[in-house]
Amino acid sequence: TLAPMDTLVVKKVERFSPGDDSAEVTLASGKGEIIAFSYPCDLSEGQAVPNLLHCMAEEVRSAHLSDWPESVKDALSIERLERVGPLGYRGCGRVIDQSAGLVEVLGFILDLGDLPCSGPVEFKCTRIDL
Repeated sequence: TLAPMDTLVVKKVERFSPGDDSAEVTLASGKGEIIAFSYPCDLSEGQAVPNLLHCMAEEVRSAHLSDWPESVKDALSIERLERVGPLGYRGCGRVIDQSAGLVEVLGFILDLGDLPCSGPVEFKCTRIDL
């Protein structure tokens, strides 16, 4: 497997109102895009930022049970990221450092906090912060 990218690229910065210090920032990993909340935001399009996003996790659980058939486990372990709500996401990623709470999904490193297991996890978060 390839090592995750160390940086993400800022694709778009959308301030909540003119002159506002907070913004929605669209980030690209090379494998996907994600919208994160940034405050205070001094970013500009094309800028590289560290690949570590902090999540307000609602739910994190194993993507499958260990005694399930391999075909089912493989299907449930596919990396995915789906936007739910203005800044919320749900998806499935791979634990890369259980003690640090880090999960990789589509090239993004997410800090989900306490992880119940190693391997693939499903998650839902209300907001992702840069």
